Amino acid sequence: MFLRGAYLGGALLAGFAPAHANGCLAPPSMITGQLRIVESRHPDGTPIRAFVVFVEDGQCVSIEDVDGDRADVFLRDIHLAPKGDEAARWSDAVGKDVTVQGRMGLPFTTWHVGSAMMFDATISAVRTSSDE
Repeated sequence: MFLRGAYLGGALLAGFAPAHANGCLAPPSMITGQLRIVESRHPDGTPIRAFVVFVEDGQCVSIEDVDGDRADVFLRDIHLAPKGDEAARWSDAVGKDVTVQGRMGLPFTTWHVGSAMMFDATISAVRTSSDE
């Protein structure tokens, strides 16, 4: 359990790597990657179960935090905060490549996992291995 928490903490900190010399892009409203469930624990011991999209070749993006300040982040794992009851349909897509849409932001609580958050997230496409 400790190793999982240490891994997630290290992954989160690694996401705040310095930007490219040319600067980072504006955050995309659409991301494609593999949907997975990440399980962790909040510092108070409560289990966390999050839908996270993992991208192969993360790009550097400049994302706002809750105070409007910008930070440069390399996208690798994006924690999805679903729009409405959207998450009820996501279980069937776990392990598949998906395209998600939403508003990008920085993680801002200990409930968030990943290098970035996608708020009001919706899945617009699911691809299986037979689609390739």
